[in-house]
Amino acid sequence: MNSDGLLTEQIPGAGPEAEVLAAAEVGSKLSEYGRLRRQRERRRRFRRGAIGLAVVLCAWQFMAVAYNLQQILPTPLVVAKTVFNALTMHYEQRWLYGPNIYEHLAASFVRAISGFAVAAVFAIPLGLLVGRITAFREYVDPIIRSLYPIPGIAWIPLAILWFGLGNTAVIFVVFIAEFFPLYFNTEAGARSINPILVDAGRCFGATRLTLFRRVILPAAIPYIITGMRIALGGAWRMIVAGEMLASQTGIGSVLMESRFQFRANDLMMAMILISVVGFATEKLIVGTLEKKTTQKWEVKVL
Repeated sequence: MNSDGLLTEQIPGAGPEAEVLAAAEVGSKLSEYGRLRRQRERRRRFRRGAIGLAVVLCAWQFMAVAYNLQQILPTPLVVAKTVFNALTMHYEQRWLYGPNIYEHLAASFVRAISGFAVAAVFAIPLGLLVGRITAFREYVDPIIRSLYPIPGIAWIPLAILWFGLGNTAVIFVVFIAEFFPLYFNTEAGARSINPILVDAGRCFGATRLTLFRRVILPAAIPYIITGMRIALGGAWRMIVAGEMLASQTGIGSVLMESRFQFRANDLMMAMILISVVGFATEKLIVGTLEKKTTQKWEVKVL
């Protein structure tokens, strides 16, 4: 009979070692169940994503053929062939965009990542400070909120005036555009921390540095990762706008020149490559950071 007055079956010869083995067996079964469940979820997401992509491609093909729009809306097969030719540098038409596509993508990648990195270095610490220190927030937050409504593309003429045409102007525009999502998400994460967690840490004698490492940063990391994901996507959108107006290299310049040359297939090829590289960049940077932080600290990403 246990402490609740209920009869429990006693296994002859069952001691602490048997209980440990039984618990290990149960844990192993649960782990295997979780692994199988994750596999099923991955397969389900892949299947549904493939179906959604197939529907879009079919609609694209139908629109291009049914309404005779191949001149301005090439079919998926034509665009895929153009992408393949650009990547293999075997062109059916003359290449009119200067360096090969890899050099354009590399230039855009360096600018996007540079602007994103500079924005993260400034926005994340500032957001944490503004979120946790009321006096500092009252000084700084009104300034940032007054600059926020200015569209990122509106900074391009000023960037050209300050830095001229080239990398610095484009990186500056990307920095300005990506600073705000990083800052606002980090600030929201720092302000949303439950005060009970902070008070509990102080009761156990935690210093300010320990509180930051053990409480504030783990609690704010879901917001920071969300801000980074938004900012990286915005970096590629802004890099195209910046390169269209302030640079003669990069994938944005390919887009602009293909419009002037009335080559819709080259234009859509550049758009697809932006999508692929942007998606891979987000998975590589934000996905890696998410695994190393949320899995370690066992927090849930928003």
